[in-house]
Formats: sequence, C-alpha cells, structure tokens
Amino acid sequence: MATVSCTYLLPIRRTAVAAAEVDELAAYFQRLRGAGCEVLVVDGSPAPVFAAHHRTWSGFGRHVPVDPRYTYPNGKVNGIHTGLDLAAHERIIVADDDVRYTAFDVRRMCALLDRYEVVRPQNYLSPRPWWARMEAARMLVNRGVLRAGDYPGTCGVRRAAVRRAGHWDGDVLFDNEEMLRHLALRGARVVHAVDFFVRKRPTTLAKWREQRPRQAYEDFSMRAKTLLFAALLPALLLAGVLGGRRAALAFAGIVALSAIALALRGRRDGAARFVPAHVALWAPLWVAERAVSTWWAFYWRLRHGGYPFGARMLTRGTGRAWKAGGRVPVAYDRAA
Repeated sequence: MATVSCTYLLPIRRTAVAAAEVDELAAYFQRLRGAGCEVLVVDGSPAPVFAAHHRTWSGFGRHVPVDPRYTYPNGKVNGIHTGLDLAAHERIIVADDDVRYTAFDVRRMCALLDRYEVVRPQNYLSPRPWWARMEAARMLVNRGVLRAGDYPGTCGVRRAAVRRAGHWDGDVLFDNEEMLRHLALRGARVVHAVDFFVRKRPTTLAKWREQRPRQAYEDFSMRAKTLLFAALLPALLLAGVLGGRRAALAFAGIVALSAIALALRGRRDGAARFVPAHVALWAPLWVAERAVSTWWAFYWRLRHGGYPFGARMLTRGTGRAWKAGGRVPVAYDRAA
C-alpha cells in the first residue's frame, strides 16, 4: 500500500440497500487505499441502511454518520462539513458517489494541491448509454463555451483553506460549485485543471430523468442562458407560423449545427482522449431536452416555489457566493 497522503471524502445517502453498489464501492475504496488515500465516508442514510453499509465499508476506511450539528437544507453539505472536520490529512479530495479516481488521478490531484488550495478538475462519462451520451454532449458544450470548462462532481481542497473560509451556503441545489466559489471569494488559491479528467459513472435512466428539470432550475441564476433556452421553443413555433415548415426546419438546423460545433470545440485541452467525436452529434438532442426542461423548471418554481431535494424543497439553484465568487481571478493548469 502507498503512503497515505490525502483524505478521500465521500458524502452519501441511500434510502435502501443496493447490494451491488455496496460491493462495487467497497472494491473502489480498497483501490483508493492502495493509491494512498484515507477513505472517509459520511453516510446520511437511515439507521438500518447505515448499519448495512457499515458492515461492509468499515473494513476499508472510516464510515461515520452526519454530525447532527449541521442542519443545512441540502443534506450533502452537512455530510461534507462533517467530513472536513474529521479528515486526517491536509489534502482532501471531495467526490460525488459516481466519481471514480485512479491511482494516477490521486497522484495528480495531490501534486496540484501542493501548489494550490482548491483544484477543480473535469469529469468524463464511461460507460455511455444513450442518455449518458446526451449528458456527455452537454459537458462538451459547456467546455466549448466556458474557459473554466464543465462543472465537475469532484474537487480537491486544502483543509487550512476550508477552515479559513468558513461555511458556505447550504440552501442551494448547485452545492459543488457554491463551495468552490465560496472558497475563491475567501481568498483561496484556485486552479481550473481543464485537462485533468476523472471518470464519472453514468446515473440510472430513472435518475437521469429526475435530474432534467433540476439542472435547468440550477441555471436560473445564469439569466442569459435560461432566457436563451426558454426562447428556443417559442422561436421555433414563431418561425413555423411566419415562414412555414422550411423556416422552422432552417431555424432548428442552425441551432443543431451550432450545438455540434460548440461540442466539438469542447474536445480541446485533452478531452478528445476521453470523449469520441461522435458524442458531439448528441448535442442537438441535449439542447432540445434543456429547452423543454427549462419550462418544466419554471413550473416547479411557480407551482411549488422551489425544487425537491430529498424530503425538502430548496428554493435556490445557486447561493450567495455564485456571482462574486465567479469573478475572482483563478489559475488555469494544463499538464501538456
């Protein structure tokens, strides 16, 4: 086993025991230990589920409940704060339950954390069933538009920077990016490692469907983006009414080709090694899905005043640090 050099922090919550997932994660935890990680799982599951998890996972790392002192509406934030308090190492990798680091990824993250206080890598999806191809196309479009790339489900932080910055807004859906922007706003040295790709397993089809309006809801603070997607369906209908079928097809074709071009641009900075070019052809389908999901998210906002997160209703997609934290200068790292 490699010398332990970091803490791998996984917040998780399940309402039922999934034996295959429990065993797969146990094997993953064993690989992380071999890569030099202290494995720390903060589990917000109900007591019977927690007990079943503990019987397997406690043999591969520390498996602990969420500290009841933390009562943020977003339970994942409570799990992260609990883990940050308990982490034994200065370098901490925070990851969602679908992220899978290799030993090489751990070494690169630790090397970057020796130079910076916050590291924001990128994700790629593997394997890629049809819905994951749409999601992968979305990630490429984000990389084609944003210099910082797509929004990852993992990051690296230094414990001292987190303690210095204090707590971030825990009443939002987009919790990963809220944490990163809060740390940037509090003076942490942040790097966007735009060519550092960590594998992410695709979600189930049922969960992917559930996430559609949620991702659109998270975007509400990005008003220009939300207005753009909200305008697509009315614009298509208007083109059809004023110019007929040909005008509507021409409008749809321009949108589709633009989406594909942006997705292809998103394969820069090493993404081409992890995402084949044909995935870009799914970008128009993602644009169509987001156009529908934006109106679906509007319904949730108007009808319920928020969006469900577990048993709670969260009213905001992003929090206090979103705008100001996004304007803080950061570094960009490319290994090549």
